[in-house]
Amino acid sequence: MNVKTLAACIIAAAWQLPALAEADERKAAEVECLPVEDQTLVYDCSITLEGKTSGTPIAGAEFTVGADMPSMPGAHNIRPVPAEPHGTPGTYRARITLDMPGEWALKLDFTKPNRDRLVEKLHFGGSE
Repeated sequence: MNVKTLAACIIAAAWQLPALAEADERKAAEVECLPVEDQTLVYDCSITLEGKTSGTPIAGAEFTVGADMPSMPGAHNIRPVPAEPHGTPGTYRARITLDMPGEWALKLDFTKPNRDRLVEKLHFGGSE
């Protein structure tokens, strides 16, 4: 390989570094869950995803939302449900049904754009 070819390869690879870094960037999530009217312990959750460092919305993510109670490990586990894209890029929605009011750890398990898990603790029902 001559020097010009090597230099061209290095420059081409350098142009790809920001895209590769963004693909591997950790995620940040903002989760808001509101009770569904006339349904006890059923919540519509809105999830906004963005790159933790870049703040860029993460569109095209595939993940599930599950939950368990940190105060009662193994006693109350909610089967994960798929999150669906909703509205603007980086915004998703999932509906969860809980067993009881209290503090729950929502687990967002990602398969795309890369495997990852985020845990968000929220208080549902009763006094905040």
